[in-house]
Amino acid sequence: MEITIHRGTQEIGGSCVQISSGGCSLLIDAGLPLGETRTEVNLSDIHFDAVLVSHPHQDHYGLICDLDPAKPVYIGETARKMIAAARVFTGREPLKNDFRHFKAWKPFEIPPFRITPYLTDHSSVDSFGFLVEAEGKRVLYSGDFRAHGRKGKLFENFVARPPRDVDLLLMEGTMLGRESETFKREKDVEEEMLEVLKAEPGPVFLLCSGQHVDRLCTAFRACRRSGRVFVVDIYTAWILQILSERFERTPHFRLEDVRVLASGGTARNHYRSIEDNSDFDDFRKELEQPDNAITEARIAESPSRYFIKSSRIDLLLKSLAPSQCGLIYSQWSGYLKEEYNPESWKLTNLRDDPRVRFHEPHTSGHAFKRDLKRYAKAVNPKLLVPIHTEKKDEYAKCFAPIPVKAAADGETFQV
Repeated sequence: MEITIHRGTQEIGGSCVQISSGGCSLLIDAGLPLGETRTEVNLSDIHFDAVLVSHPHQDHYGLICDLDPAKPVYIGETARKMIAAARVFTGREPLKNDFRHFKAWKPFEIPPFRITPYLTDHSSVDSFGFLVEAEGKRVLYSGDFRAHGRKGKLFENFVARPPRDVDLLLMEGTMLGRESETFKREKDVEEEMLEVLKAEPGPVFLLCSGQHVDRLCTAFRACRRSGRVFVVDIYTAWILQILSERFERTPHFRLEDVRVLASGGTARNHYRSIEDNSDFDDFRKELEQPDNAITEARIAESPSRYFIKSSRIDLLLKSLAPSQCGLIYSQWSGYLKEEYNPESWKLTNLRDDPRVRFHEPHTSGHAFKRDLKRYAKAVNPKLLVPIHTEKKDEYAKCFAPIPVKAAADGETFQV
């Protein structure tokens, strides 16, 4: 087999790996870079037969938007729905790719390759690593993973029974070099949120990814324990609707202590996104039910009762006009810096508002060093190649005695 990492050996995000054998070629992930990149990737310059998408984060799938619709894209079914939802609510056309679904731990074939998807614990639903077999060789692509989320059992099961005789492990290392970040489990984030919700006398707002399933569950659990009502925007309500169809324990807007902010200035753009889309007919009808929806005026009557997840907290601060409030910012701290986020001012304006007490309970969606070591040791590959990392030169020392090859973007090597 031939391996080419088109992008990913020297940055976090923008991953794109090619595996070729017997006249067939696969891309594992085709991602957009998270910021400025050292390596540009144009899929039209690469000959390949199919794409495997590890999970629905843009730094792993973003390039498929410009792909020839006839090119097969293999992805988890719920992951595809997450991508479709994001495009609808941002006013973009639906993707026209030839999507094909696989299931966790069920091998499938794209001859001459045999591929086994391994479901992982990450900050996204339907996150997978892939074992790719051909020519008697076995290549394991870790995908993005962690061990400290609500699906941590997936990691423990993997290290207890990893694939054997792996010739090459392509393993992410996002958290290498970030050892100063405090180790927290998702359960610790729940406890920190609960403390804020109990201590704050007024409304509490939440800023987090609408597709971070673990974090939404964490927020809901903390909210329920505090005795507050969890209020979500229309987009988040749709995400929870998708997830509740697959996972019975996912919170959704039909629960007594969950409401959807389905009217007013903060809801207007979301509602416009779906008002003429027949796929949302039943969803819109349910949003109109008084037991499911809540208005800004109703919240204003007793704001201390609510924990409000919205992407437009600036508008809610204007309409509700609280004298004091809490804001839980539960995302990567880098988004508060202009070097990583050109629109960071929108966040720092909230942080610096004198009415707002700013709290940052958060933990990474990626494995800390100790769990990266456990993963590599369990697999014990013949060769380890860094990907999705800014610290590839630290791998040899960190994962010794496993042999490490610090490849360069665009370099082709044999397995």
